[in-house]
Amino acid sequence: MATVAETIARSLHDAGVRLAFGMPGGEVVSVLEALQRVGIRFELMHHEQSAVFAADAYARATGKPGCALTTLGPGALNAVPGIGHAWLDRAPVVLITAQKPDSLLPDYTHQVVDLQAVFAPITKRTLKVTPKNAAAEVPAAVALTMQGRPGPVHLQISNEEAELPVERARGQQPGQIPTDRSEAGGNGDLPDSEQLSRARDIVAKASRPVILAGLGLEPEAPYDALRALAEAASAPVIVSPKGKGALPDGHPLSAGVIGLTRTDPVYDILEESDCVVAVGFDVVELVKEFSLPQSGKGASAEATEDVPLIWIANWPNCDPVLPADVELVGPMTAALTQLADSAFCTDGKWGKPRVRAFHAQLAAVPLPASRPGHLLPQQLLESMRRHLSRDTLLAVDVGSHKIFGSLEWPTLTPNSFALSNGLSCMGFGLPAAIGTALARPDESAACLIGDGGMLMCLGELAVLARLNLPVIVVVAVDNAIDLIRSHQIRQGKAPFGTEFPAPDFCKIAAGYGIAAARVTTPKECDGALAHAAAARAPYLIEAIIDPVGYPTTPR
Repeated sequence: MATVAETIARSLHDAGVRLAFGMPGGEVVSVLEALQRVGIRFELMHHEQSAVFAADAYARATGKPGCALTTLGPGALNAVPGIGHAWLDRAPVVLITAQKPDSLLPDYTHQVVDLQAVFAPITKRTLKVTPKNAAAEVPAAVALTMQGRPGPVHLQISNEEAELPVERARGQQPGQIPTDRSEAGGNGDLPDSEQLSRARDIVAKASRPVILAGLGLEPEAPYDALRALAEAASAPVIVSPKGKGALPDGHPLSAGVIGLTRTDPVYDILEESDCVVAVGFDVVELVKEFSLPQSGKGASAEATEDVPLIWIANWPNCDPVLPADVELVGPMTAALTQLADSAFCTDGKWGKPRVRAFHAQLAAVPLPASRPGHLLPQQLLESMRRHLSRDTLLAVDVGSHKIFGSLEWPTLTPNSFALSNGLSCMGFGLPAAIGTALARPDESAACLIGDGGMLMCLGELAVLARLNLPVIVVVAVDNAIDLIRSHQIRQGKAPFGTEFPAPDFCKIAAGYGIAAARVTTPKECDGALAHAAAARAPYLIEAIIDPVGYPTTPR
């Protein structure tokens, strides 16, 4: 009879988990040993929050659940921001935490907090694993991370009970996963014929259709079908940040990114549309309330009502409910393929001509001048794009550089741009780059992170060094939490509590045995990036930035 720890490990392995991240304690050594026995590798991180970020990035890169492991008390609580990120960024992560056994409670209180109460609001399920429920409930909880809208689950275990044999439910076979279909939505692989017919009627009448694509494209990855629909309908494709690359930047229908600010330029195209096809779209990524364009925008008629919206996703339209006229819930590839086989009457001035004019208008805006000895963010990104391969997996941290990078980084392949956007956690970029590099060892990985975010996860440089991961870490140094400083300046306030002297990140990297370079000019940046790309080893670039180039910085 398998033990509780072995049941947890086997359930994870059966779900496709091959790597877990974390910082263990004495209370989870049985689980750690069980992971090793079933062939799940474990990587020690240096903060539990980082472990969850790495597990999320690993999951998104592999299409399988991620896993993070912590001890009880402070270890579990350190994982809370990571799990909050996984909840709002729809990440299928299994968090395993320790807890003292019930036999010691309530009289024993050292390091004991109610972890189920802590994690219940930010997980799809929190389960106290016992010998009685492990066989039936653990496989179901792991499977739940991927059912419907992905999200995290929390498994709580005591080391004492981890060593006990499980009590198998009557009639349950070893390895059997009781599946919870409550969120799955849809019937089979084909879209509902009535809903599909209504969707075709809507797009057949549209002269200015737009496709909105978002984080829900993964893990199904219906990118070929999405492209086929866009080209058949001559529809500009607008993506949320986590959907970047769904249609590669550079494609003549790739319009831009929505959700970073309340005035993202691509809102102009959305407001002119007369039909919106939302594919895996989730408004959790938007910083302003989502609203549909009004009919008549971009034409001579007066606006009278919302334009129609077609919802296509693997989960139901909920939380919040968007005003959809048609909902195609289920596999997206089939729905997109059949919708592409519709009659379209798109205006000849829409589609490629409108996107081309839009990009020309943006390109005509002159860049500001930078201070001597400083790079503009635009120069940094241009250099990165010149020297990094087209399929480089780029993880971006939170701050002014996240907004700028999401809007401006040319993403040329699907699912190659990682960020924390639903919750927007600083300290995400470096551990996420580690997770993606481990998930796809044959591809290049890079991280763009600010000096403030880097100071929150410096310890993870030790992981890069220990594993000799070929990750290029680009630290944008402006000696401030620039996004907040910009808020202060826009309100007429002097910066206060938002500026700090950045350390010498090159010397810190050297302390870990990581090669590094400090760059202040485009030429220096090109040289450092060329060297880093050729090295196939950890490399840190300390880029001295003038934030005047950020769209969020008052000029």
